[in-house]
Amino acid sequence: MHMKTNIHKDKRAWWLSHEAFLTFQELALQQGVQIAAFLEFISRELALQRLSEEQRASIKTEAQRIAAERTNGA
Repeated sequence: MHMKTNIHKDKRAWWLSHEAFLTFQELALQQGVQIAAFLEFISRELALQRLSEEQRASIKTEAQRIAAERTNGA
């Protein structure tokens, strides 16, 4: 009986992760944007579908607070 080792599992996880990256990269290319911008867009779209208006407002407020802290700290 052949048991999978952590190396086999790590290789499979890497391959699946890399395959997902290549898929996102191709979708971004089709949209004419960089992959980071594409992922940001997808994240926002998913958030709009799943989060309530109150949750989105809370996240936006927190993001603005963090951005202000970074700006003031720089």
